[in-house]
Amino acid sequence: MEHVILGINCSGFHASACLLSPDGQVQVAIAEERLSRMKQDKSFPRRAVAYCCAAAGRKITDITDVFVGWNPALYLAQPTLTTTEALRDRSQLAQLTLQELAALRTDVRDIQQTLFGELGNTTRLHYVDHHQAHLANALWQSGFGGEADFLVADGFGETTTGLLGTAQGGTVHELATNRTPHSLGLFYAAFTDFLGFRPNSDEWKVMALAARGNWRTYYDALRPLITVDGLHYEIDLRYFEFFLFFTPHYYSPKLEALLGPALPIGAPLTQREYDIVAAVQRITEEVVFELLTTLHAQTGQRRVVLGGGVLMNSVLNGKLRHHTPYQEIFIGGTPDDTGISVGSALYGFRYLTGNAPGTGKAARHNFFGRVYEEVEIAAELHRRRLPHERPTDLIAATANLLAAGQVVGWFQGASELGQRALGHRSILADPTLPSMQARVNASVKHREAFRPFAPAVPEERQHEFFGLPAGETSYFMERVFSLRPEMHLRLPAVTHDDGTSRLQTVRAADNPLFHQLLLAFEQRRGVPVLLNTSFNVNGMPLVESPADALDCYFQSGLDALVLGPFLLRKQ
Repeated sequence: MEHVILGINCSGFHASACLLSPDGQVQVAIAEERLSRMKQDKSFPRRAVAYCCAAAGRKITDITDVFVGWNPALYLAQPTLTTTEALRDRSQLAQLTLQELAALRTDVRDIQQTLFGELGNTTRLHYVDHHQAHLANALWQSGFGGEADFLVADGFGETTTGLLGTAQGGTVHELATNRTPHSLGLFYAAFTDFLGFRPNSDEWKVMALAARGNWRTYYDALRPLITVDGLHYEIDLRYFEFFLFFTPHYYSPKLEALLGPALPIGAPLTQREYDIVAAVQRITEEVVFELLTTLHAQTGQRRVVLGGGVLMNSVLNGKLRHHTPYQEIFIGGTPDDTGISVGSALYGFRYLTGNAPGTGKAARHNFFGRVYEEVEIAAELHRRRLPHERPTDLIAATANLLAAGQVVGWFQGASELGQRALGHRSILADPTLPSMQARVNASVKHREAFRPFAPAVPEERQHEFFGLPAGETSYFMERVFSLRPEMHLRLPAVTHDDGTSRLQTVRAADNPLFHQLLLAFEQRRGVPVLLNTSFNVNGMPLVESPADALDCYFQSGLDALVLGPFLLRKQ
């Protein structure tokens, strides 16, 4: 029997869908926000499901199995739906029966439901523990053959906030779970809230600010707020209220008594805030390092995979090789909830077939969207009656614009899954110009002036610019490393306050056009490096379609747009 497997994330941030090919590889995957144009869209991913089916040439009735990355079975032992409510809405009778039977049993850990079509075709629904989906997303894209230790850490799952253990032959052995409300992700989010930013959204802003602070100033005051015991950690909940639904903030008055008043939204940042977040970043890193060191001592594994929203912390990620015993580390491009749909689908393939999903090789890209053909792009340009050209040498024309100091939107191939643009839906600029960071932040992205930008570098040239451990790469822009000191003045627009930068390693075999552009830019400006940031403006998701790209182009301070083979310039 052929399994047509769909994975879904609809339980929290970044609703998404993923459709696998029959051999267990990711065929199409996309976040709902790319299609609804609503940032961090949490709604059921109807558009994403339809997009995946259309891109794969499938009908929705072709899907045999749907794996959802949240397990409701864990809540069924204490049902709240009443018979009266179900009788008012007869559609709830199925849920009522399920709840009551599960409550009587008390041991239900899994639910499977089946939809029967008129022609006899069926779609079975399966529910995957949230952290198991995170784990599958990392483990089965790592190329480690199902042999690795693992750490998953985020805000929360069904009843837990993290997972540690080891996988042998693809069989997962859980060694520890950290239970709600003791959450490393929400610990960090509470300080995001304390500094006047949006928790569960602006954590990478806080991470960027840490480079401006002295971690020692508040370290002694904050370090006791989280303690590690073996593979478990606990938060001192007296200082936090992220587990209470009726309070306005993630932090308690006791934290304000310790640190002083929280910063109001939009208030100017001072050295106090920089020092606080520097300590928080340091403590978060120490907790992860300690957990991994303890895990390694128990297993002796040389490989580890990591997932969950905490692993969006690229500063932490770049230090793992230096501060843990692991020699091979895989994180991937979507450790946050966007990747839950992929993880659920990969988990499902393993569950249904017993075979390892994917290619067996480490993932080096996440270009999982559909490709917009030239005729579609041309039709959109014609519909809008936009003047454009088609250069005979697109790479040379684009490199010339970038070398002349112009900021260029770059739209090529299938879109990236996740929150980082990797050279298919990118905004590009010259990193050698000292004013370029401020210009792109202010007039193009419309975001805070302190926000840093990432450099894209050819894989074979990355050691010329970064002090990398042997064998390290950052294909998904997922790690921050120190730039070589001589590069600070040479690449000012992508050098952060502490001399680091979030590297994107560009591999010619996976991203040939972008790789060619880097080399063409070197011929003009002396470095094969470009400032690369996501093709969007502040508050909007990355562009998906040609229409989205054109909308963003006209709403921003972009000078030019490369849209497939076509070039548009503002006069």
